[in-house]
Formats: sequence, C-alpha cells, structure tokens
Amino acid sequence: MPFPGIGAGWEPEMIIGPCTVVTGGAKPDVIEDSGVRVVGAHVAAIAPVPVLAHAYPDETLWPARGRVLMPGFINTHSHLARHLARGLGLKRQAEWRRYDRALSPEDVLWSVAAALIEGVRHGVTTVCDFHRSGACTDLSLSEVVNAAEKVGVRVATCYGAAESDSEIERRSAFEECLGFAAELHRRRDGRVRGMVGVQATSLAGVETLYADALEVAGDRLGVHVDLALDLTPAERWRARAPWREAALPTLWAHAEAAPRGLLGEARERGDALSAVGAGTLAALIREAEVAWGSDAGANAPPLPDATLGWGASAESHYQRLFVNGARWAERQFGEGLGVIAPGAPADLLLVDYRPATEFSQRTFLDHLWSGMLRAPVAGAMVAGDVVMDNGQLVSVDEREVAARAKECAKRVWDRLG
Repeated sequence: MPFPGIGAGWEPEMIIGPCTVVTGGAKPDVIEDSGVRVVGAHVAAIAPVPVLAHAYPDETLWPARGRVLMPGFINTHSHLARHLARGLGLKRQAEWRRYDRALSPEDVLWSVAAALIEGVRHGVTTVCDFHRSGACTDLSLSEVVNAAEKVGVRVATCYGAAESDSEIERRSAFEECLGFAAELHRRRDGRVRGMVGVQATSLAGVETLYADALEVAGDRLGVHVDLALDLTPAERWRARAPWREAALPTLWAHAEAAPRGLLGEARERGDALSAVGAGTLAALIREAEVAWGSDAGANAPPLPDATLGWGASAESHYQRLFVNGARWAERQFGEGLGVIAPGAPADLLLVDYRPATEFSQRTFLDHLWSGMLRAPVAGAMVAGDVVMDNGQLVSVDEREVAARAKECAKRVWDRLG
C-alpha cells in the first residue's frame, strides 16, 4: 500500500528497514541487517532497526523486507521529450529536428512524465534533460517542470541552442533558459534546476556556442553541451582562446565521440563528462571520470557488457553509475547526493535483490556486474518523499500518464506524416 502521509509541506520522520545498505560513494560499504532513519529530506542515521525503533518509537517504519537499499541513479544526459518517438525509428539529426518541431506544450508534458516514470521504475531519481521543441520555445521548460513535479524526481533542464539554429532562434533559446532559471529562483524549488544548453555539430560550433553559453550562464547557471559531433576520438582539437571561468561545472554529453584535447581541457576545468549507451567502451577506458547518460534511449542505467570481462570493467561501471554522475549532480542539488550517510539527501532505492551467495563489500562489484542491476526496483524516495512503494507509483497516476502520452504520440506521428 502507498506510504501514508505524503503531501505538500509534510516533513517525514521514518525508519527504513530491515535491509542491506549499499552506501554508494567512491568506496562503497555494504551494511547487512540494518536500517536508515530519514528526517525531512535527508538521511539522519544508519543503525540496526531495533536500535532506531527503540530510540524513536513513534516514527513510522517503511518496511524494506530484507531488500537492498542504495542511492538513486543519476542520468546525466537525456532528451525526455523524445519519449514519444519510440517506434518511429528516427536516426538522422534532420529527422530529430523535425520531430522536435512537431511537439506542442501538451506533448512535452506527457512525454516527459512518461519518461520520468520509466526512470523511477529503473531506479533513476535525478535526470539532466536537454530539451528542444521549436514550435513552443517559450512554454516548453515550464511543462518539463510540471512533469517533474507530478512524478516527484529531480530534474536539471535547459532549452538547447543549436548550431543549426538561426541567430534569432539561438537568442530565444538563451532567453528561455534565463527566464526559466529566474522563475525557479523565485519559487525556490529544490528539485528542479535550470541550465544553459548548446548543441554543437562541429568543432568550430563548440568554440562559438560554448563561449556564448558561458556568457549567458554567468555566475549562477551551469552549461549542458550536447556534442552531436560526427568525429572520431583521434580527431585533434585545441581551443583558440581560453574559456571564461564558470561557477558550476559544465556537463559535456557524448564524451565517447569527442576529441582527446577537448576532454582534457574539460577535465582541467573540473567539468563533468557523460557517455551514452552500452557501446561506450572506448570512452570508459580512456576517461575514468565519465558518467552515464541515456540520450533519447530508455531512462534506465545500462547493464554491464559481459563480453568485456569483469576486472577493471566492473569498477569502471560502478564509478560510471554511482560516483561520476553524483559528483556533477551534487553541485546542482546539494552535497552528498549519491551517498547514503548522515546528512546526505534522502534519494534512495529499495531493490528486490536477495542473492544466494555472500553479499558484502568484498563481493559487491561482482554482484553489481552479474545480477544486481537486473533486479526490480520495489521502492524509490526522492528528498525524503516516497514516490514508489512496493512497485506502485504513489506520486502520480501511472495509467493516466500512459493514456495521455499515447494520445499525444498519435497526434505527433500524424503531424510528421
């Protein structure tokens, strides 16, 4: 049954357990037969459930039934509004541009909501969205926020100015990002963040658009760069002029296709790198700091590639899913994101994983590599609010979202002919 008491302004005080806690972070610990106390939006304590229950007898227990409790996943690059394109088989950039221009504000709302629900079901509690919808530039980001509020997850989003845009379209995109960020600042919404976005298809475009984006972002906003480049990693690149300092780290998406020189400069600036999909082995090998992004694919963390072997690949996969994305996200949403520890944000998953063999700090990476990521997510919490309990979304009517998204998809497909 849904967790009781969820509502606006309610500050939960609850105990989650009994469970096996995977703490996340650079050096994850595995704590068996334990519990976690949550107060408000943050983790307050980790201790055995009897100890917590004795100390706080009036607090509600969220029964974990021996499941694994771990930090929520962070998707560092997505196009949530492209959820309605599934089945169209779009491949080329021109096809995607035509799809983006066919979206109405209503299409954006229900497409993003459906994509975020898919993410919750796979343990994704934070998403960095890169948005474009040419027919409704000045309304679209508001609908992304509405969808995020419906589902209850964290979203950082921007309207992307593209290299293929006219000067007027680029200016409109930047103005939308600034207006959106100002509105969020007035609302003080801690689960939604605004960014400035640019999409470059050439190295010259990277130079021009990124410099413009840094000026627009100023000292308050981060920049999300979608590297839609048709290059090989061996391509040579060097910045023609130093980029201005940024208050927040830039997120460079599609690091798997970027030149080494560009990635090297991004690392030196303290920026974040994101790679997409399962076919990013080259990026994983040469860039240990790379995070995970879904692009227009499923809002779900990638499974390990068994053909690559275990060894260093298991450690890289863990870093990609649990560490590198969190390092970027905590600069946007608060320190400690991606870790279960006192004072950290309570963005948590209950995973229905009950292995028949030893599950400990010593064996954790092997479990992650061989089976844990295939286990169903039974519960999800974001900032101390339960959004899914026993496999049921409690923050939104999932059937209504699916029905409305299907109606919107039919209209979008009809517009595309």
